[in-house]
Amino acid sequence: MWLKVFLVTWFVWVLPTQALSTIGEVLSVKPGAEITRAGNTQPLRQGMQVASGDAISTNSSGVVQLIFVDETKIAIGPNARMTLDVTMLRGNRKAKSFAVQALGGSFRFISGKSRKRAYSIKTPTATMAVRGTIFDMWVVPGSQSAMVVLEGTVRMCGLRGGCRSTGRQCSLFATSQRGNVGRPVDQGEYEKALQKGFPFIESQARLLRPFQAEVEGCAREAAPVRRAKSDAPEPRQRQASKPAAKPAPAVQRDPFSPRDVPAANTDPGR
Repeated sequence: MWLKVFLVTWFVWVLPTQALSTIGEVLSVKPGAEITRAGNTQPLRQGMQVASGDAISTNSSGVVQLIFVDETKIAIGPNARMTLDVTMLRGNRKAKSFAVQALGGSFRFISGKSRKRAYSIKTPTATMAVRGTIFDMWVVPGSQSAMVVLEGTVRMCGLRGGCRSTGRQCSLFATSQRGNVGRPVDQGEYEKALQKGFPFIESQARLLRPFQAEVEGCAREAAPVRRAKSDAPEPRQRQASKPAAKPAPAVQRDPFSPRDVPAANTDPGR
């Protein structure tokens, strides 16, 4: 009987990894993390290899740190879920397509040596394009998504098509319940979001050194400490002049309370 169980386990966990090819490895894991592959779930272990199609989830104590063959790094915080869809280029160690679906929880993303346009980060309420960067995400399932840029440039688009780009360190953007992208209404909401959804900014003690980033100033001030690129809304088509309208009130039910930003009529992409 034990031999049968061993053979079944070997076919489920060894052969799929060989067939799908390894895309990364677990560098560190705190108890409370699982990996699901081909419909089968087991505890995640340090040194385990990951493949495209894998889903990784954590409970309230789990923390996972992954490194990929192109040197991309992802840290997964407690109560999180993420799936991987990565296609490697033949003959080298770069990704042709590096798609991540962050379904809930907190994450840190550090891009590697693959081309910038290969990366695609998706949540239930937003998509993010990276330009060689480090940023943290917070995803509230079925509600909102937020990001804090730590280095480089990130472009975030909501479900309604409105996009914002920022290269300012510590700049926070979030989707609203209307499907747009905006910033916190004030300093208090900024700090509340950091404390509630960005554990790796509040403390990097659980992260290995390669996963740590410069976060000085983020927890103390919403204003950026280093400017690299404007975080103004994406350009949109010019419209006829209209009387100035009063700004819409903040949606207080949103956990990040961002101010709604009008959706862009055009999105040329870069």
